[in-house]
Amino acid sequence: MKLIVTVDVEEDQWGVTPSRYATVQNVRRLPTLQKLLHEFGSIPTYLLTYPVVSDPRAVAILREILEGGGCEIGMHCHPWNTPPYEERLNNYNSMLCNLPVTLQFEKLQRLHEAIQNNFEITPIAFRSGRWGFDPEVAKNIVRLGYRIDTSITPYTSWAECDGPDFSRFSPQPYEFTYPPVADGYFGTSLLELPATIGYLHGEFESCARLVRSLGRTPFRQFKVGGILSKLRLLRKVWLSPEMETPVRMIQLVRQMMSQGYEVLNLVFHSTALQKGCNPFVRTETDEQRFLANLHRFLELVKEEGVMCTTLSEAARLRPSPLNRVQIISEGRAERRAGCHVFVTPSNRFWPSYVKPS
Repeated sequence: MKLIVTVDVEEDQWGVTPSRYATVQNVRRLPTLQKLLHEFGSIPTYLLTYPVVSDPRAVAILREILEGGGCEIGMHCHPWNTPPYEERLNNYNSMLCNLPVTLQFEKLQRLHEAIQNNFEITPIAFRSGRWGFDPEVAKNIVRLGYRIDTSITPYTSWAECDGPDFSRFSPQPYEFTYPPVADGYFGTSLLELPATIGYLHGEFESCARLVRSLGRTPFRQFKVGGILSKLRLLRKVWLSPEMETPVRMIQLVRQMMSQGYEVLNLVFHSTALQKGCNPFVRTETDEQRFLANLHRFLELVKEEGVMCTTLSEAARLRPSPLNRVQIISEGRAERRAGCHVFVTPSNRFWPSYVKPS
Protein backbone atom coordinates (compact mmCIF):
# COMPACT_ATOMS: atom_id res chain seq x y z
CA MET A 1 0.00 0.00 0.00
CA LYS A 2 1.17 3.53 -0.87
CA LEU A 3 0.52 6.80 0.95
CA ILE A 4 0.41 10.16 -0.83
CA VAL A 5 0.04 13.54 0.88
CA THR A 6 -1.89 16.30 -0.90
CA VAL A 7 -2.10 19.74 0.69
CA ASP A 8 -4.32 22.64 -0.35
CA VAL A 9 -1.95 25.61 -0.05
CA GLU A 10 -4.26 28.57 0.12
CA GLU A 11 -4.99 31.99 1.55
CA ASP A 12 -5.43 32.66 5.28
CA GLN A 13 -9.11 33.57 4.90
CA TRP A 14 -11.50 30.62 5.19
CA GLY A 15 -14.57 30.83 2.99
CA VAL A 16 -15.63 33.07 0.16
CA THR A 17 -13.60 36.27 0.61
CA PRO A 18 -12.89 38.94 -2.05
CA SER A 19 -9.42 38.64 -3.55
CA ARG A 20 -8.33 42.07 -2.33
CA TYR A 21 -8.49 40.83 1.28
CA ALA A 22 -6.48 37.66 0.69
CA THR A 23 -3.25 37.13 2.65
CA VAL A 24 -1.00 34.05 2.71
CA GLN A 25 0.93 34.26 5.96
CA ASN A 26 0.33 30.56 6.66
CA VAL A 27 2.66 29.60 3.79
CA ARG A 28 5.59 30.70 5.98
CA ARG A 29 4.87 27.66 8.15
CA LEU A 30 5.48 25.18 5.32
CA PRO A 31 9.16 24.61 6.22
CA THR A 32 7.98 23.22 9.58
CA LEU A 33 5.67 20.82 7.76
CA GLN A 34 8.46 19.88 5.36
CA LYS A 35 10.75 18.92 8.22
CA LEU A 36 8.07 16.62 9.67
CA LEU A 37 7.24 14.98 6.34
CA HIS A 38 10.92 14.56 5.44
CA GLU A 39 11.41 12.48 8.59
CA PHE A 40 9.12 9.85 7.06
CA GLY A 41 10.31 10.14 3.47
CA SER A 42 7.09 11.80 2.33
CA ILE A 43 7.16 14.22 -0.61
CA PRO A 44 3.84 16.11 -0.63
CA THR A 45 1.98 17.65 -3.53
CA TYR A 46 1.17 21.29 -2.79
CA LEU A 47 -1.93 22.41 -4.68
CA LEU A 48 -1.76 26.21 -5.00
CA THR A 49 -4.43 28.91 -5.19
CA TYR A 50 -4.08 32.19 -7.08
CA PRO A 51 -3.35 34.39 -4.00
CA VAL A 52 -0.46 32.05 -3.13
CA VAL A 53 1.14 32.18 -6.58
CA SER A 54 0.65 35.97 -6.64
CA ASP A 55 2.64 36.53 -3.43
CA PRO A 56 6.43 36.85 -3.96
CA ARG A 57 7.32 35.64 -0.44
CA ALA A 58 5.09 32.58 -0.73
CA VAL A 59 6.49 31.79 -4.18
CA ALA A 60 10.07 32.06 -2.86
CA ILE A 61 9.34 29.61 -0.03
CA LEU A 62 7.68 27.12 -2.35
CA ARG A 63 10.37 27.45 -5.02
CA GLU A 64 13.06 26.62 -2.50
CA ILE A 65 11.20 23.49 -1.41
CA LEU A 66 10.49 22.49 -5.02
CA GLU A 67 14.05 23.02 -6.21
CA GLY A 68 15.32 20.98 -3.28
CA GLY A 69 13.17 18.04 -4.39
CA GLY A 70 10.93 18.33 -1.35
CA CYS A 71 7.55 18.64 -3.07
CA GLU A 72 5.48 18.52 -6.21
CA ILE A 73 3.25 21.43 -7.22
CA GLY A 74 -0.23 21.41 -8.66
CA MET A 75 -3.24 23.69 -9.02
CA HIS A 76 -6.09 24.39 -6.58
CA CYS A 77 -8.66 26.78 -7.97
CA HIS A 78 -10.77 28.99 -5.71
CA PRO A 79 -12.95 30.72 -8.31
CA TRP A 80 -13.82 33.65 -6.02
CA ASN A 81 -10.20 34.86 -5.90
CA THR A 82 -9.02 33.71 -9.33
CA PRO A 83 -9.38 36.18 -12.23
CA PRO A 84 -11.28 37.07 -14.29
CA TYR A 85 -13.85 38.28 -11.76
CA GLU A 86 -17.04 38.23 -13.82
CA GLU A 87 -19.44 36.29 -11.56
CA ARG A 88 -21.25 37.43 -8.43
CA LEU A 89 -19.56 36.57 -5.17
CA ASN A 90 -21.78 33.98 -3.48
CA ASN A 91 -21.77 30.38 -2.30
CA TYR A 92 -23.26 29.01 -5.51
CA ASN A 93 -20.53 30.57 -7.65
CA SER A 94 -17.84 29.43 -5.23
CA MET A 95 -18.30 25.98 -6.79
CA LEU A 96 -16.22 25.98 -9.96
CA CYS A 97 -18.56 23.42 -11.52
CA ASN A 98 -21.46 25.92 -11.28
CA LEU A 99 -19.78 28.57 -13.44
CA PRO A 100 -20.22 28.84 -17.22
CA VAL A 101 -17.78 26.52 -18.96
CA THR A 102 -15.96 29.37 -20.71
CA LEU A 103 -15.44 31.27 -17.45
CA GLN A 104 -14.25 28.09 -15.78
CA PHE A 105 -11.60 27.67 -18.43
CA GLU A 106 -10.47 31.30 -18.27
CA LYS A 107 -9.94 31.08 -14.51
CA LEU A 108 -8.14 27.76 -14.77
CA GLN A 109 -5.93 29.07 -17.56
CA ARG A 110 -4.96 32.19 -15.60
CA LEU A 111 -3.97 30.17 -12.54
CA HIS A 112 -2.20 27.56 -14.65
CA GLU A 113 -0.13 30.22 -16.42
CA ALA A 114 0.71 31.92 -13.12
CA ILE A 115 2.11 28.64 -11.78
CA GLN A 116 4.08 28.09 -14.97
CA ASN A 117 5.56 31.57 -14.89
CA ASN A 118 6.47 31.58 -11.20
CA PHE A 119 7.85 28.05 -10.90
CA GLU A 120 9.00 27.28 -14.44
CA ILE A 121 7.13 23.98 -14.42
CA THR A 122 4.03 22.62 -16.09
CA PRO A 123 1.73 21.32 -13.36
CA ILE A 124 -0.26 18.16 -14.07
CA ALA A 125 -2.23 17.70 -10.80
CA PHE A 126 -5.43 19.49 -9.84
CA ARG A 127 -7.95 19.83 -7.04
CA SER A 128 -11.07 21.95 -7.31
CA GLY A 129 -11.79 24.41 -4.50
CA ARG A 130 -14.62 23.29 -2.21
CA TRP A 131 -14.54 20.00 -4.15
CA GLY A 132 -16.55 21.68 -6.96
CA PHE A 133 -15.71 19.19 -9.68
CA ASP A 134 -17.74 17.69 -12.53
CA PRO A 135 -17.19 16.36 -16.09
CA GLU A 136 -16.98 19.90 -17.54
CA VAL A 137 -14.22 20.86 -15.10
CA ALA A 138 -12.50 17.59 -16.01
CA LYS A 139 -12.61 18.48 -19.71
CA ASN A 140 -11.25 21.97 -19.04
CA ILE A 141 -8.24 20.80 -17.06
CA VAL A 142 -7.48 18.14 -19.67
CA ARG A 143 -7.41 20.95 -22.25
CA LEU A 144 -4.66 22.56 -20.15
CA GLY A 145 -2.62 19.36 -20.01
CA TYR A 146 -3.59 18.06 -16.56
CA ARG A 147 -3.39 14.31 -16.11
CA ILE A 148 -4.28 13.84 -12.42
CA ASP A 149 -7.29 15.05 -10.44
CA THR A 150 -7.90 14.67 -6.70
CA SER A 151 -11.21 16.51 -6.27
CA ILE A 152 -13.60 13.67 -5.44
CA THR A 153 -14.67 12.98 -1.85
CA PRO A 154 -16.06 9.44 -1.70
CA TYR A 155 -19.41 8.78 0.00
CA THR A 156 -19.92 12.52 0.47
CA SER A 157 -22.48 14.88 -1.05
CA TRP A 158 -22.06 18.65 -1.27
CA ALA A 159 -25.55 19.13 -2.73
CA GLU A 160 -26.68 21.16 0.29
CA CYS A 161 -23.78 23.56 -0.48
CA ASP A 162 -24.80 23.84 -4.17
CA GLY A 163 -22.06 21.39 -5.05
CA PRO A 164 -21.66 17.91 -6.54
CA ASP A 165 -22.85 14.63 -5.08
CA PHE A 166 -20.05 12.07 -4.68
CA SER A 167 -22.03 9.77 -2.39
CA ARG A 168 -21.81 6.88 -4.87
CA PHE A 169 -18.05 7.10 -5.40
CA SER A 170 -15.51 4.84 -3.70
CA PRO A 171 -11.88 5.69 -2.77
CA GLN A 172 -10.69 3.51 -5.65
CA PRO A 173 -8.57 5.34 -8.26
CA TYR A 174 -10.02 5.34 -11.76
CA GLU A 175 -9.65 7.00 -15.13
CA PHE A 176 -11.79 9.39 -17.11
CA THR A 177 -11.46 8.66 -20.82
CA TYR A 178 -12.69 10.73 -23.73
CA PRO A 179 -14.04 9.38 -27.02
CA PRO A 180 -12.75 10.77 -30.33
CA VAL A 181 -14.16 14.26 -30.90
CA ALA A 182 -13.22 17.25 -33.00
CA ASP A 183 -11.88 19.54 -30.29
CA GLY A 184 -8.72 17.75 -29.33
CA TYR A 185 -9.72 15.29 -26.59
CA PHE A 186 -8.94 12.22 -28.66
CA GLY A 187 -6.48 9.88 -26.95
CA THR A 188 -6.51 11.73 -23.63
CA SER A 189 -7.43 10.60 -20.15
CA LEU A 190 -7.54 11.96 -16.62
CA LEU A 191 -6.58 9.86 -13.63
CA GLU A 192 -8.71 10.38 -10.51
CA LEU A 193 -7.07 9.79 -7.12
CA PRO A 194 -9.89 10.56 -4.68
CA ALA A 195 -9.43 11.81 -1.15
CA THR A 196 -9.39 8.79 1.17
CA ILE A 197 -12.73 8.51 2.98
CA GLY A 198 -14.34 5.31 4.20
CA TYR A 199 -16.19 3.52 6.96
CA LEU A 200 -14.67 1.93 10.06
CA HIS A 201 -17.00 -1.07 10.13
CA GLY A 202 -17.96 -3.25 7.20
CA GLU A 203 -17.43 -3.24 3.47
CA PHE A 204 -17.48 0.32 2.15
CA GLU A 205 -20.03 -0.10 -0.63
CA SER A 206 -22.46 -1.90 1.68
CA CYS A 207 -22.11 0.87 4.27
CA ALA A 208 -22.68 3.53 1.62
CA ARG A 209 -25.84 1.81 0.37
CA LEU A 210 -27.14 1.63 3.94
CA VAL A 211 -26.43 5.32 4.48
CA ARG A 212 -28.34 6.21 1.31
CA SER A 213 -31.26 4.06 2.45
CA LEU A 214 -31.29 5.72 5.87
CA GLY A 215 -31.36 9.10 4.17
CA ARG A 216 -34.80 8.35 2.81
CA THR A 217 -38.08 8.62 4.68
CA PRO A 218 -39.16 7.32 7.15
CA PHE A 219 -35.61 6.85 8.48
CA ARG A 220 -34.61 10.46 7.82
CA GLN A 221 -37.16 11.99 10.17
CA PHE A 222 -35.85 9.85 13.04
CA LYS A 223 -32.19 10.63 12.16
CA VAL A 224 -31.31 6.94 12.25
CA GLY A 225 -28.09 7.47 10.28
CA GLY A 226 -26.82 10.05 12.75
CA ILE A 227 -27.64 7.79 15.68
CA LEU A 228 -25.75 4.86 14.15
CA SER A 229 -22.76 7.14 13.49
CA LYS A 230 -22.69 8.31 17.10
CA LEU A 231 -22.89 4.70 18.22
CA ARG A 232 -19.87 4.02 15.95
CA LEU A 233 -21.84 1.46 13.98
CA LEU A 234 -21.70 3.46 10.74
CA ARG A 235 -18.75 5.80 11.30
CA LYS A 236 -17.40 7.59 8.20
CA VAL A 237 -13.80 8.79 8.53
CA TRP A 238 -11.64 11.14 6.46
CA LEU A 239 -7.93 10.46 6.20
CA SER A 240 -7.14 13.95 7.47
CA PRO A 241 -5.36 15.03 10.69
CA GLU A 242 -7.54 18.15 10.72
CA MET A 243 -10.69 16.17 11.42
CA GLU A 244 -9.64 12.79 12.81
CA THR A 245 -7.42 11.28 15.48
CA PRO A 246 -4.45 9.06 14.57
CA VAL A 247 -6.31 6.09 16.06
CA ARG A 248 -9.34 6.47 13.80
CA MET A 249 -7.16 7.16 10.77
CA ILE A 250 -5.11 4.03 11.27
CA GLN A 251 -8.33 2.05 11.75
CA LEU A 252 -9.43 3.34 8.35
CA VAL A 253 -6.06 2.35 6.84
CA ARG A 254 -6.50 -1.18 8.14
CA GLN A 255 -9.99 -1.31 6.69
CA MET A 256 -8.60 -0.15 3.34
CA MET A 257 -5.94 -2.87 3.49
CA SER A 258 -8.47 -5.57 4.28
CA GLN A 259 -10.62 -4.51 1.31
CA GLY A 260 -7.75 -4.51 -1.18
CA TYR A 261 -7.20 -0.79 -1.72
CA GLU A 262 -3.68 0.13 -2.81
CA VAL A 263 -3.49 3.93 -2.49
CA LEU A 264 -4.13 6.27 0.45
CA ASN A 265 -4.58 10.00 -0.12
CA LEU A 266 -4.02 12.03 3.06
CA VAL A 267 -5.56 15.50 2.68
CA PHE A 268 -5.43 18.75 4.65
CA HIS A 269 -5.00 22.53 4.27
CA SER A 270 -1.86 24.63 4.75
CA THR A 271 -4.02 26.89 6.93
CA ALA A 272 -3.95 24.17 9.61
CA LEU A 273 -0.36 25.28 10.27
CA GLN A 274 -1.46 28.66 11.62
CA LYS A 275 -4.09 29.25 14.26
CA GLY A 276 -7.25 31.08 13.31
CA CYS A 277 -7.03 30.40 9.59
CA ASN A 278 -9.48 27.51 9.41
CA PRO A 279 -12.23 26.03 11.61
CA PHE A 280 -10.13 23.00 12.57
CA VAL A 281 -7.21 24.92 14.10
CA ARG A 282 -8.28 27.88 16.19
CA THR A 283 -5.61 28.10 18.91
CA GLU A 284 -1.91 27.44 19.45
CA THR A 285 -2.90 24.25 21.26
CA ASP A 286 -4.81 23.19 18.14
CA GLU A 287 -1.70 23.90 16.03
CA GLN A 288 0.41 21.64 18.22
CA ARG A 289 -2.28 18.96 18.26
CA PHE A 290 -2.52 19.01 14.47
CA LEU A 291 1.22 18.49 14.00
CA ALA A 292 1.30 15.84 16.74
CA ASN A 293 -1.62 13.99 15.10
CA LEU A 294 0.10 14.07 11.73
CA HIS A 295 3.40 12.86 13.21
CA ARG A 296 1.73 10.03 15.14
CA PHE A 297 -0.28 8.92 12.13
CA LEU A 298 2.85 8.74 9.97
CA GLU A 299 4.50 6.64 12.67
CA LEU A 300 1.54 4.26 12.70
CA VAL A 301 1.34 3.81 8.93
CA LYS A 302 5.08 3.15 8.85
CA GLU A 303 4.56 0.40 11.42
CA GLU A 304 1.85 -1.05 9.17
CA GLY A 305 4.34 -1.28 6.30
CA VAL A 306 2.75 1.48 4.21
CA MET A 307 5.25 3.21 1.93
CA CYS A 308 5.21 6.95 1.18
CA THR A 309 5.16 7.96 -2.46
CA THR A 310 4.49 11.04 -4.56
CA LEU A 311 1.28 11.82 -6.36
CA SER A 312 2.96 11.48 -9.76
CA GLU A 313 4.46 8.11 -8.80
CA ALA A 314 1.09 6.86 -7.55
CA ALA A 315 -0.40 7.91 -10.87
CA ARG A 316 1.78 5.32 -12.61
CA LEU A 317 -0.31 2.61 -10.94
CA ARG A 318 -2.97 2.67 -13.63
CA PRO A 319 -6.50 1.54 -12.74
CA SER A 320 -7.88 -1.65 -14.21
CA PRO A 321 -10.26 -1.38 -17.21
CA LEU A 322 -13.21 -1.81 -14.83
CA ASN A 323 -12.21 1.41 -13.09
CA ARG A 324 -12.44 3.58 -16.17
CA VAL A 325 -15.08 6.20 -16.78
CA GLN A 326 -16.02 7.51 -20.19
CA ILE A 327 -17.51 10.96 -20.68
CA ILE A 328 -19.93 11.11 -23.58
CA SER A 329 -22.27 13.72 -25.01
CA GLU A 330 -25.65 14.72 -23.66
CA GLY A 331 -28.21 11.96 -23.37
CA ARG A 332 -28.99 9.04 -21.11
CA ALA A 333 -26.31 7.04 -19.30
CA GLU A 334 -25.58 3.69 -20.85
CA ARG A 335 -23.21 0.80 -20.17
CA ARG A 336 -20.32 0.35 -22.56
CA ALA A 337 -17.85 -2.49 -22.64
CA GLY A 338 -15.03 -2.21 -20.12
CA CYS A 339 -15.89 1.14 -18.60
CA HIS A 340 -18.43 3.25 -16.76
CA VAL A 341 -20.12 6.09 -18.63
CA PHE A 342 -20.75 9.64 -17.50
CA VAL A 343 -23.02 11.90 -19.47
CA THR A 344 -22.57 15.64 -19.42
CA PRO A 345 -26.20 16.77 -19.07
CA SER A 346 -27.53 20.18 -19.99
CA ASN A 347 -28.32 21.03 -16.36
CA ARG A 348 -24.71 20.11 -15.50
CA PHE A 349 -25.55 18.20 -12.33
CA TRP A 350 -23.10 15.43 -11.52
CA PRO A 351 -24.48 12.15 -12.89
CA SER A 352 -24.76 8.94 -10.92
CA TYR A 353 -21.87 6.54 -10.56
CA VAL A 354 -22.43 3.19 -12.26
CA LYS A 355 -20.83 0.31 -10.45
CA PRO A 356 -19.61 -2.54 -12.67
CA SER A 357 -21.32 -5.89 -12.28
